Amino acid sequence: MMARLGRGFGLVSVMAMAAAFAPGCASVEGGEGDEAPAMAAPAASEPSIALRIERAARALDRGEDAKKAREDIDAVLRDPSATATDRDEATLVLSRALEVMGDKEGAISAVEKLITGHAADRDWTASAEAEKRLRKLLTGHEDEPSRRFTPAKPPVSSFALALTKYFAADETGQEHVRVLAFGGDRGDASERLGTFNVAGALRNAKEKNCPSCKSDVQSQTHHETSWIGIVRSRAQIPSSLVVYYYDLEGGEIPARYDAELPLPSAEIKARLARGKGLVAARERKDAPPVILIAAPRFALLDNVEGTLAGMSELPTEPVAVDVPESLETEEIQSVVRGAFNSFRPCYEAVLKTNPSASGKINLDFTVEPDGRVSKAKAVADGATLQPMEACMLGVTQKIVFPMAAKETTVVYPILFTPA
Repeated sequence: MMARLGRGFGLVSVMAMAAAFAPGCASVEGGEGDEAPAMAAPAASEPSIALRIERAARALDRGEDAKKAREDIDAVLRDPSATATDRDEATLVLSRALEVMGDKEGAISAVEKLITGHAADRDWTASAEAEKRLRKLLTGHEDEPSRRFTPAKPPVSSFALALTKYFAADETGQEHVRVLAFGGDRGDASERLGTFNVAGALRNAKEKNCPSCKSDVQSQTHHETSWIGIVRSRAQIPSSLVVYYYDLEGGEIPARYDAELPLPSAEIKARLARGKGLVAARERKDAPPVILIAAPRFALLDNVEGTLAGMSELPTEPVAVDVPESLETEEIQSVVRGAFNSFRPCYEAVLKTNPSASGKINLDFTVEPDGRVSKAKAVADGATLQPMEACMLGVTQKIVFPMAAKETTVVYPILFTPA
């Protein structure tokens, strides 16, 4: 696999200039005998809602009385002058106070209720903070793992055909297909494989039975990249085809939502720990089923979904799926490309003495099952870049890859050219 660092891994010099301005501030010195006019003291006034919320938050930051902070926030929430935005911000502070007081369940429920209340509003002001807070409460981490998305035109899979029986026409003869997917950011694989293209399967069947008839299938697919979407979408889950993606690289769904899954999260983790992928499904009365696609690593979800797409029946009993035991190409590329900034100083040192230096460095190494690099070599294809071999080797030996069942041998040439 070859990674070419664009047309110019070389140097791009950017000078960032910033001007700092202090808030308007003027100083006037008076002469001898000047006296300032007397000023009447302003009448005492009630602090604003925003200030009251800020004070409660700062009190929690300083480790002060959480009970008092909660009482202050409760008063804000009862205040008829508080705006919707004020109430949202106050609820997040309330959640913090409850957590400090030892009521973690209350802290979680407060945020869940807040998110549920904005189910129809995707752009509300406190959305990002609410998601971070719920993620931190349930996983210990605020940030959602970075994911990728590559759209593709969907075919109709065997599995999509098997799902058509769960979608009956309404009294007007229309079929309505709504798919909700949570986690994994696997819209690319689903579209490429047509795994859940039930609408396409229904349309094909109608066209086959009546080529001149107009298709009445209505479809809607919504993909939430995080499990937090479960909270937002609770009203739609009972009537939708629901798909959960699960991996052990930050894609776990908290046990709090086990009732939504085909299997308890503890069982999912135990099965994935054996090094295989997993598909499972749960049928629901008068509703489409719930589907689970799980893999030990994020990059392997495609492999598991490919197996599911080829199934002609719902896997109501969990099915183990064989997955590659070594790292996937995309996993290696992603990690090595993430180290490019660490390679840069190696090249810059060469450019100082030879501004036109260019060529290729061949990285040859093994990734052990625990993700460590061993047996590494960095060899230049010419004398020009030989001075940077030791530096490149040092950087490569510090790279850490995802863990896998077996070691992976990597040959990775990198081309260096000045800008």
